[in-house]
Amino acid sequence: MKRRRISAKKTAYALALAGISAALALLFVWLGVVVRYVTVAMFAAAGVAVMAPVTKRYYASAAFAYVVSAGLGFLVGDVTAVAGYALYFGPMALISAVMWEKKVKWYISYPVKIVFINGALAALYFGLQAIEVLAPDVAAYFDYWAIALLGTIALLLIDLLMNYVYRTMRKVLAKVIRDKDSAQVTEEEIRAEDEDDAPPFDELDD
Repeated sequence: MKRRRISAKKTAYALALAGISAALALLFVWLGVVVRYVTVAMFAAAGVAVMAPVTKRYYASAAFAYVVSAGLGFLVGDVTAVAGYALYFGPMALISAVMWEKKVKWYISYPVKIVFINGALAALYFGLQAIEVLAPDVAAYFDYWAIALLGTIALLLIDLLMNYVYRTMRKVLAKVIRDKDSAQVTEEEIRAEDEDDAPPFDELDD
């Protein structure tokens, strides 16, 4: 059985994209810590940044970007401040992007996302009291069951928006980063590029 060799060109792109994604994600995490009123938006943007390597199926690079940005994030803010990104937005971004690349059906992906969202909310609320940092007004006026319900709905909507941004970014990076010669492009990859032209939320139609 022959082992597939990774070209030097592809390795260079993977390393470069990992570094850029980690740097952008860390920047957004820092902004989310400094400017508290846009914390959720900045953490979501950091999640989109670590999605970038997944567009080229550089899964290890994406994981590296997340680990580096989350780890260094604790240097720019305390555990509670960065927990929203480290426990939810970073991992969820990777989960969503990978499931989209693997063409996981919505009736499988959404239950997984709902379970993950509620697990993260419970950890942030009971374990780290980070909800008070991410959404102080919500934490002050609502009980946990209401936070879990509203949070699940809001985070699923944010996930839809992130998926739309991911698909747009995927088309852009496909044109910018050519890590394969034309002879190496498979029919499956050509079909995948054609599917990118579909409406952004058509995953719910299957």
